[in-house]
Amino acid sequence: MSQSPSSKSAALFQEALKAEAEQDYFEALSKYTASLSLEGDQVPTWIRIGKIFLRTMKYQQARETMEFVLGMDPHNVDAIYGLAISYFYLGKLDEARAFIDQAVEMQPDNATYAIDRANIHSISQPDPARKLQLYQAWGQRFADPLARQSPPLLNNRNPDRVLKVGYVSGDMRDHAIAFFLEPVFRHHDPAQVEVHVFSTAMQEDDTTAHLKSLVPHWHDVSKLDDEALFKRIRALQIDVLVDLSGHTYGHRLYVFARRAAPVQATWLGYMGGTLGMQAMDYRLTDYGADPAGHEAHYLEKLYRLECMASYIPPAHSPLVETPPMLQGNPPTIGCLNSSRKVTDRMLLLWKRIMEQRSDIQLLLQVQENSIDDAIHTIEPRLVELDMPLDRIIVSPMVPLAEFMERGALVDVALDTSPVSGGTTTLHTLWMGLPVVTLDADEAVSSTTARTLAGLGYSEWVASDEDAYINIVLRLLDNPDQLTSLRRDIRTRMQNSWVMAYQTRCAELEKAYRRLWFNHLLGEPLFLDFLPFTAEQKAKVTALREKYHQG
Repeated sequence: MSQSPSSKSAALFQEALKAEAEQDYFEALSKYTASLSLEGDQVPTWIRIGKIFLRTMKYQQARETMEFVLGMDPHNVDAIYGLAISYFYLGKLDEARAFIDQAVEMQPDNATYAIDRANIHSISQPDPARKLQLYQAWGQRFADPLARQSPPLLNNRNPDRVLKVGYVSGDMRDHAIAFFLEPVFRHHDPAQVEVHVFSTAMQEDDTTAHLKSLVPHWHDVSKLDDEALFKRIRALQIDVLVDLSGHTYGHRLYVFARRAAPVQATWLGYMGGTLGMQAMDYRLTDYGADPAGHEAHYLEKLYRLECMASYIPPAHSPLVETPPMLQGNPPTIGCLNSSRKVTDRMLLLWKRIMEQRSDIQLLLQVQENSIDDAIHTIEPRLVELDMPLDRIIVSPMVPLAEFMERGALVDVALDTSPVSGGTTTLHTLWMGLPVVTLDADEAVSSTTARTLAGLGYSEWVASDEDAYINIVLRLLDNPDQLTSLRRDIRTRMQNSWVMAYQTRCAELEKAYRRLWFNHLLGEPLFLDFLPFTAEQKAKVTALREKYHQG
């Protein structure tokens, strides 16, 4: 007997779920689509299709799918949440806020909705007080209660022994974080720290293998739940546990919330603001990203390094010594940041630049993986803003090696706001391109500005939009300067703080030691890299004497 249409639909739906769990998204979409031709409730299937579009960064398709679902079911919270995420990545921040607020109102006990609300609001409306309030509300409801269940810590309290340092990340792979961790892992001193990595990534690649070769203790914990990972870290008696993900995909913040180690710090992976949880003791930062006074914006205590991190460029980084405009091409400005950072405000700003000179063309790096998807996503926004489509080059995501050749296409690079470039800015500078940015106060908005200031290129940091336009036009009007910059920027970076690998790693190890002292003393006595004061020296001496006297 043949199956009825509804049972066939259910079987196809289950096959699609299995393919989706295995990250075979093409197969999953095929099965979901086939099931739609049969009888049954189609809303759950369309929701799954929309979620696949979100996971594969097809945000325009995700938006269209979720809107279609709302036409069938106006109160479907999955669709409302999906629209919030779609609009956010499409640069429609007002719409994103409205939909995420609605989703949280409908499901106040959903931790994912709560933290995404904090993310979307804090990025689209950078109000430090509001940001702190939203993240803290998430922490109080979902993270802080977990600490009450934790047994006491039993770590050896010797102030001077080798410290066990653990790094927790879902990005130990071909990801931006690798360009900052490789020099750290390579230069860690085994006389100071015993390094453990807890990798939560489901996928591994050549970058994973390389990082693994630099670390004495590598733990693949991708299949452990939070409680099991907590117990693993406790069993190893890790002294300093470092979060490298923050509120990004693959994070294990609920392990930190349980108090897995005596000292817990967040570093590098999330510049968006406080994590909002009591059990995260410190944020490793510097005075550029977080000037004096920023303490009020965080639940974590700020420990300021002299320089937050060091950077190693990609292996394939050819230097194109002649700007494209001197090779017979139109003057080209380009945003190499992910297009999820490109708001309508930035597009309108770049439109004003193009109106100043009719020969300027704009390159946009869109986050979709195919040119068709890229155009489908960005073109409706460009049409809506009346941008000159005939002078805009749209590029999909490309492999890193190809990305590092963008210096052959772009004369002057454009940074974004309110979320500025991070790793991309360093990659772009390494290509020899000047990067023009808007100044800001908060870390997530000012990363590029602080990087440029540290390298001695403050003249590319604009105080307002008019200054931004003038800086871009001034650079384009001086092609000889662009030529010399292509040589000088790379040399300046090589001789700077950002590539002083041993110094940066030693500074990080000193930070871990000082945070360990804070734990043993029971007070945050050390919060920066500066030399000990007389009071600090006396307290550390007393701490050592107390330990050795038993």
